[in-house]
Amino acid sequence: MMKESDFSIKKCARQLLGFVLMVTGLNVYAGTLTASVDRDTLGLEETFTLVLRYDEQINASPDYELLQKDFDILNTQSGTQMSIINGNMEASTEWKIALAPKRIGTLLIPSFTIDGAISDAIPITVEGKSRTPKSSDSQVTVEIETSKDSAYVQEQIIVTLRLYTTVGLSGIDLQPLKVKDALVIQLDEKQYQTKINGRPGAVVETRYALFPQQSGELLIPAVLYQVSLDSGQRDLWDRFYGNSQSNLLRLRTEEQRLTINPAPATSNQNWLPANKVDLIEHWSASIDSLKVGEPITRTITIKADGLTAGQISPLQLPTVDGLTFYSDQAQTDDQKTTQGIIGSRIETIAIVPTKAGRFTLPETAVSWWDTNKQTLQTATLPAVTLNVGSGAMSPDNMAPSTNTSAEEEEQSTSVPLNTDLSSIAPQETTVSARTPVWLYVSNLLTLLATVFFALRYWQAKRDLAQGHNKKHQQQVAENESEAAAWSQLKRAMADKNLPQLRKAIVSWSQIYWSDATLTGLQAIAQRAESPALAEAFQQLDTAIFSNAANTMDSENLLQLLANLRRRKFKTTANGEPLQPLYKS
Repeated sequence: MMKESDFSIKKCARQLLGFVLMVTGLNVYAGTLTASVDRDTLGLEETFTLVLRYDEQINASPDYELLQKDFDILNTQSGTQMSIINGNMEASTEWKIALAPKRIGTLLIPSFTIDGAISDAIPITVEGKSRTPKSSDSQVTVEIETSKDSAYVQEQIIVTLRLYTTVGLSGIDLQPLKVKDALVIQLDEKQYQTKINGRPGAVVETRYALFPQQSGELLIPAVLYQVSLDSGQRDLWDRFYGNSQSNLLRLRTEEQRLTINPAPATSNQNWLPANKVDLIEHWSASIDSLKVGEPITRTITIKADGLTAGQISPLQLPTVDGLTFYSDQAQTDDQKTTQGIIGSRIETIAIVPTKAGRFTLPETAVSWWDTNKQTLQTATLPAVTLNVGSGAMSPDNMAPSTNTSAEEEEQSTSVPLNTDLSSIAPQETTVSARTPVWLYVSNLLTLLATVFFALRYWQAKRDLAQGHNKKHQQQVAENESEAAAWSQLKRAMADKNLPQLRKAIVSWSQIYWSDATLTGLQAIAQRAESPALAEAFQQLDTAIFSNAANTMDSENLLQLLANLRRRKFKTTANGEPLQPLYKS
């Protein structure tokens, strides 16, 4: 076994070697080169930006010869970024190239090669006309555009705000977009050049992803722009955010009214309106050579194009005799792209076989609504068969051996016995009066071990007492937090604000069970093991999506939740409180 000191020496040596390689610039591993653009569809007289990123520090430069065949290079910038992540220093080199297309059609940004790394080619669609404002009488105009006029509840809608200008601006202040009964996420903000009525101009474009939470009419209010006109004579881009003398101008976009439809009757309770949903699984080891008692980890990623991670419901763990499942805290991530939001939910499940044999995990299925084809789709992972062999912890391998081989038996009985007592020579036994050294050493080690374990016992006892005090304080805080969440729930119930009531029920349930994975009403009903509560939750969702609050039996729902809440505070016959339903 490696000593801890040896491990520390080797660890220091590895860190020193890494530092030397970083300083001398020796690249042991080839880096990765990626290419991306801020726009892939534009007019002939518009511009866009190409970004090349190499994930190592390097002095080389890209070759732009092939790029100049279809594009004019307006400007180039380069720089190196340094960061420290988990104690490791990382460096990357980035190039930003401002481009303008030379012709109409589908043009291709070629692959670039740097130090053996190759980037992917990117197609660019160039249209005949550049985007111009609907009203071009003024020097500065604004407009709003939505990706669709009608959508379903929780379906993604892209909202684009544009400011057009043919004069220099020294400042732009855009009021935040806020829409009632909708989740709004800003995607990006970009600037590019164009021509407006034959004059050089600029466009500032801001895009949002909008997710309506209620059916009916959705109002997108007018958004206020405050821009400062530059009276100087400098170049348009130099004056965009300068400090020269300016005049303030206030402009508002037009209101937009969209039709939001309730979820179709054919959809299930886990309503997922998306452009695409994928399921991806990964195993930590081979599933063909498992052993009893040895865990294996299955990771399932749910990736939904057009949904946030918070809209994706958790997976339900299967029940298989001979296998025990342990679910870890799910990881969520929202990726912003040029097309909107891509939400990901990563479920990590540890599987521990409790006996040998062949076990089949059922098919994993997630139903979702295809917003492009307007049909119900299902993303699936096929059933998986696990082959589990007897491991070291298997009862068969732990049975003691009671058979003795013939060879061992022969060896045990082949020793000759001497029965002639007269032939045995007398032996003298000498007893040394000196105590052996090993006895002193043994006593010393015993004493040291006793002192060590006594100290450990005292420390553990102290930590246990502190843990009890901390646990008591946490319990008091949880009770206060649960009471506040319950008050919020009742307030939403009294106001008949059904969407807020749904959020309040989820928040209260997460505190009640100390389980942040309870993000849906169906999961809460299953945790409570109450069919009546599941039916009441179904009525709540139906009332929200159909915008018919009168169909909801609020008193019945409140009574069911109150009965569930009383379980935590119920007392035994002798007045002692029962253990809480959740662990603190």
